[in-house]
Amino acid sequence: MRRAIKIEGTDTVLEISKATSVFTHKPMIHLDKLSDGTWRLIYNENLIPDFSKVKALKIIREGDKDAI
Repeated sequence: MRRAIKIEGTDTVLEISKATSVFTHKPMIHLDKLSDGTWRLIYNENLIPDFSKVKALKIIREGDKDAI
């Protein structure tokens, strides 16, 4: 099974080789680039209780074109 994050608007695709849940009090998502060039996705179980159900991570950008 392939897991990757495509940054639309660019040719960048981040290949995810590891997905790890951590215990924290605040919901969080973090990406680490590994030495083999793939990425590890680290997330909080409160934010994503069952990673097997995740189909995509999508950033919604609306309004001012310069807004983050």
